[in-house]
Formats: sequence, structure tokens, C-alpha cells
Amino acid sequence: MRKKLFISNLDFEITTDELRDLFAAAAPTFSVVIATDRETKRSKGFAFVEMESEDAAKTAIQALNGKVVNGRPIKVVEDRGKGTPAPGAPGAASAPEGEGRRYEPLPPIQRMQLFKRRRKLDPFLEDPKAVIDYRDVTMLSRFLSERGRILSRRLTGLSAYNQRKVSKAIKRAQNLGLLPFSAV
Repeated sequence: MRKKLFISNLDFEITTDELRDLFAAAAPTFSVVIATDRETKRSKGFAFVEMESEDAAKTAIQALNGKVVNGRPIKVVEDRGKGTPAPGAPGAASAPEGEGRRYEPLPPIQRMQLFKRRRKLDPFLEDPKAVIDYRDVTMLSRFLSERGRILSRRLTGLSAYNQRKVSKAIKRAQNLGLLPFSAV
């Protein structure tokens, strides 16, 4: 029966042929697969070697585990597959033999604020001399979107009273032709 081995800490420049020759010297191999990155086509630093028998796998592990290849000591172990956890990993001792990974729910993450929201202040409350005038087109255009729509209070930071005054002034300026109805 064939046995699959997992080889880690490989040199990124090693080829499949070099790895096959290395393992064939220890015991007969069936297949060699080096994991590569999809986008860069570069080795990820680990590989899978399928040996002809379990005895051949044990011989290869004893002969090649810790051997220095291209300046790096490789680690050769039996492949555990995707379903079984690593020895010493959480849930490894509690999972019965033959059963896959056990699901352990994580504690809920408390809601955290990633970006501190900057509070927009009403410019007309800060400066008592500032007046909302329909003729002041540059001031009114700050409260318009690119498409010519009046921005909401959430985006402008105006009080409800000043938002109504700005809206009326923008509509009056649009009706008089001082501001375009839409920028499109």
C-alpha cells in the first residue's frame, strides 16, 4: 500500500526531478508534487512524495529527515491529510481516532471601531458672522454633490435649522440660474 509523505522547509529553487532523485536514492517513489503559488508559479517550500510502501516511507523518513538540501535542513514526516489536526494542536487530544477536526466556536469578538469618525461641525454655528445667502455660490456649492444634488445632514454636519436654510438658498440660486440643477 502506498504511503504519502510531507516534506517541509524545502529550498524554493529545488525542482521535482531533484526531489525525486533524492527520495529514489532512499526508497522507491511513486510520485512527487511540489506545492507552487498559483500567481507567481514559485515553490511554497513544501512538497508531497508518495512512496511505494509503508516500509519505503519509514526508510525515507529515517534517511532524509533533517538532511541538509541546498543549505536548508528538510523535515520529512507522514502526511496527516487535511482532516486530522497536528499533534499538540488545540483539539488534537480530544478528537477520537478516525474523526475529523472538531469544531470549537471562538468567543464573540467585541465590536471595535476601526476608523474614528470625525465629527463635522456646523460652520454657521462656529462663526456667528457667517450668513447663508443665495448669492454666495462658492459657499453653497460645498453642500452640493458632483451630480448637483443637495447633500444630507449626515454628510454636511449642519444643524436641522441651517440645513433647511441652505437647501432653500440652493433651490433659489438654481431657479435664478446662479447654480446649475445638475452637473451632468
